[in-house]
Amino acid sequence: MENVKKDRVKELADEHYDVIVVGAGIGGLTAAATLANRGKKVLVLEMHYQLGGCATVFHRHGKSYEFDVGLHYIGDCGKGGLIPRILEGAGIDMDEINFLEQDPEGFDTLCFPDFTFGIPRGFEKFKQKLLDEFPEEKKGIQRYFKFLQQVWDFMGIHSNPMSALWVLPKSLMLLRYANCTVETFLNTCTQNTKLRAILTAQLGVYHQPPSRASMAGHAGVTNHFLQGSYYPSGGGQLFSDKLGEAVERNGGKILLRSKVTKILVENGRVKGVEFENKKLGTRKVYSDNVIANSDIKQTLLKLVDSQYLSNKTIEKTKGYEMSPSMAIVYLGVDLDMKAKGHKNTNYRIYPGYDYEKAYKEIFDGKFPENPHVFIGNATLKDPDNSNLAPEGIYNLQLMSVVPSAPESWGLTQQEVDDGSYRKNPEYLKKKDWYAKQLIQESERVIPGLAEHIVYLDISTPFSVTRFIGSSEGTSYGIAFTPEQFLHRRPSEKTDVKGLYLCGASTRSGHGIFGAMTGGLEAASAILGRKVRMEVLGKNKRAAGEPA
Repeated sequence: MENVKKDRVKELADEHYDVIVVGAGIGGLTAAATLANRGKKVLVLEMHYQLGGCATVFHRHGKSYEFDVGLHYIGDCGKGGLIPRILEGAGIDMDEINFLEQDPEGFDTLCFPDFTFGIPRGFEKFKQKLLDEFPEEKKGIQRYFKFLQQVWDFMGIHSNPMSALWVLPKSLMLLRYANCTVETFLNTCTQNTKLRAILTAQLGVYHQPPSRASMAGHAGVTNHFLQGSYYPSGGGQLFSDKLGEAVERNGGKILLRSKVTKILVENGRVKGVEFENKKLGTRKVYSDNVIANSDIKQTLLKLVDSQYLSNKTIEKTKGYEMSPSMAIVYLGVDLDMKAKGHKNTNYRIYPGYDYEKAYKEIFDGKFPENPHVFIGNATLKDPDNSNLAPEGIYNLQLMSVVPSAPESWGLTQQEVDDGSYRKNPEYLKKKDWYAKQLIQESERVIPGLAEHIVYLDISTPFSVTRFIGSSEGTSYGIAFTPEQFLHRRPSEKTDVKGLYLCGASTRSGHGIFGAMTGGLEAASAILGRKVRMEVLGKNKRAAGEPA
């Protein structure tokens, strides 16, 4: 097929579409491609200069370095996995995507001051490793994995509603603890400090401490990665580019640098959107179906006129607690880490076994004295990608949870709003201090790291807000707490007929997988539920096989 480059900046021939998608994050692109693949005429509007939201890459030193913004690893990409099913349903040829698995013996390596533990791929393998390490905790470990199993089986109802007839009667533990915190459930399993720390060590995937995180959500995330941890060769931008190509191949239109300023509503029904584009000016486009992949507070409190929303919706939206933010230190390192014995694993570094202190400091607007650090090694994850760094240089990312209030960074809200924050000396000083703090902690697993850094860059919560319009600089949407989970989380439907939501804050959850699933949900709300079942049910694994 001839590859004709499409204009994505200054051309818009039509004003009427079957569906308009606001925001080209991975959720919006999944929705758009799924719809276009089924014959819908789709328009995607995105304020950034490239597709993907958090599933993008950026370049530095010309194109000497390529850093992934938000996809650092992703689960369930093996044969028959949920991610390949969703991509196939969106019209993507899976032969064009190469999923590279991280070390199946320990894709996440947990580094405590006196103890290291690698989390292996596989439900039974992880359980047996814990039983070998903590034989005296057998009863509690079995109880914990019984809960994981019930959550896995329950999630299968999504693509096979009839399975509820036999799944629900076997899900009594899940039903009892569906609305509790991780801490509450673990109290029924074990009081062993090290074991509890291992079971909750992946909390950086949702950024809540055990005392606040949803246990049902935690189980879903754990199950997702126990299917195997993968990285797509080419990074998160590959997903976004392939989805964008699928939209255009099926007659859809993508317009970048186009900021939606209003969602048009008449008599309680969506009619289209108004947007601004430097080349096209202020324009209106029309459709009876709009999917908002934009930040939920921006969407419901700014883009939609309040007269079309119930007071309950408005107050609930105002009250949503957002997930904490991250800052990331991007490094080029002239150190041969493979020769030094480092495997294709993510390092999670902790100062101790109690995760509550660091998060309390974050919620108080302070930087933790001893931060939790996640180290991603892009070079080991994608070794044949020559775009990552110059030859002989390793591409690393160090990241941690940080406060999102401008004052915590020596800024004012006005500086954030007008973009002048980037030149504030106090802010620059804080960024430098933060980077040194993470580098120092990382030397626990990469001795001498500081001496081998040849390139360094830093992103903060304000970078996220600037490029994707996220409230409080979060990449994870609304907080992952029981009060904002399951039916308490927004569904794809809204008070406005024809207006749908997808993205990190919706019921399907956050992260790449959650956002993609949410995009499928929004598309299915327009196309019909059978589409969801067709996509998720295709090549479905046998029930009762979590890994």
